[in-house]
Amino acid sequence: MLAVLLRLVATGTFACLAWCQSLEEAKRAFDARNYAAAELLFEKAQQASPSCDVLFYLGVTRYRLKKVDSALIAFQSAIQCDPKLISAYVALGDAYSERGNDAEALSAYTRALSLEASNSSALRGAADIYLRSQVNDKAAAMLEALVKVEEKDPKAHLDLAAVYAATGNRNGAELHYREALLLRPNSASALIGLGNLSLNKGAGQEAISLLRKATRAAPKSPEAHFLLGSAYNRMDRFAEALVALQSTLRLGNEAPEVYYHLARAYGGLGRPDDRRQALARFTELTRKSKEDTETQRTVLRLLEQAKSHIASGDVYAALARMEEAHKLRPSDDQILFRLASLQYDLQKYDLARDYAEKAIRLVPSQWLTHFLLGLIEKSSGRLPQARKSLEIAIQLKPSAAEAHNALGDVSLREHDLQRAIKSYQRAAELDPQEPAYRLNLESVRRAAGETR
Repeated sequence: MLAVLLRLVATGTFACLAWCQSLEEAKRAFDARNYAAAELLFEKAQQASPSCDVLFYLGVTRYRLKKVDSALIAFQSAIQCDPKLISAYVALGDAYSERGNDAEALSAYTRALSLEASNSSALRGAADIYLRSQVNDKAAAMLEALVKVEEKDPKAHLDLAAVYAATGNRNGAELHYREALLLRPNSASALIGLGNLSLNKGAGQEAISLLRKATRAAPKSPEAHFLLGSAYNRMDRFAEALVALQSTLRLGNEAPEVYYHLARAYGGLGRPDDRRQALARFTELTRKSKEDTETQRTVLRLLEQAKSHIASGDVYAALARMEEAHKLRPSDDQILFRLASLQYDLQKYDLARDYAEKAIRLVPSQWLTHFLLGLIEKSSGRLPQARKSLEIAIQLKPSAAEAHNALGDVSLREHDLQRAIKSYQRAAELDPQEPAYRLNLESVRRAAGETR
């Protein structure tokens, strides 16, 4: 979906904006796909005349350059600049979705929809995440809204039909599968969906007819071959079922149910040894699936235990639980952030830095992680690195008084009193109820010889 936004930039989005005249050179560079030059020109324009829109376009340009982290930061900065900039929320969601971070993507899409409930890109993005997560009620809500906005979108009808089928709404499923088939004749997905509905209602021959069409339309679809094999099994046509199910395996689908139906076909053909092997594989895969589900439950339990230990002040017990959770879910940015926080509290700065940097690689647009890394670097005496992290945190959340205050600490340690005054003053302005910020400001002013 980010491609849609990229096309908007390339096809004249600038034309309606007064400030576009000063950015014609950047526009030409972008249209010519000279993204490196466009990035420099956008950066120059932003420095000369800060603009929320330029931040957004800078993010789009960086995304084209595959500078994903920098693009995410630019999109988030555009949102901080203009909290109603819907295109930036959608771009942020698309970018996170494409890198597999559904939680951050969904958050961005949800914020976009709170501003424009009928935004088709945000509806599609959120629906895709809910579909992947099998949260069918929320997926249905997104897709029902989407088909009203995009009546001629066959994929929207197909996805809504699939949700309806999964929730037992067969009439709704059939309606939207047929609507998709009208919009896209010979659609393999629609044929598969209708074939599956026929199979579930016991119309085996009808299912076979539809699913054979589906395999012709999409010969490399493992789902079509699997359902066709299931339909043949139901009709006791075991030789044909075996062919279809073996095709399913060749196409890469080794789900437990494939081996279950394969065992049934072997049994019908009088091949007991092959049947036993298929059933053994079915049992093994089923057990692994249950273990994966149990792992997720264990992680949630460990997180709750860690939270309880932190509340009671037992940092080491909390750390032990979080490390167990990390072993089970090593690419969870929230677990990494919590580990970094705990190690920071224990003054184990090298470990804290490692966890924080890993979290940032996963979610570079989260200001709080950059802030934590800045504190870690400051405590480690790595002042240039601390400044860089704190400045990114402020870029992502300019209202973060604590980040301005920490940046003032860094400037003070660098003996740059004027920069320290500026940072402390901003912190005090943002949070006048925090006495520490005011005291820091007064102290550095005295050191600089300023009087009030």
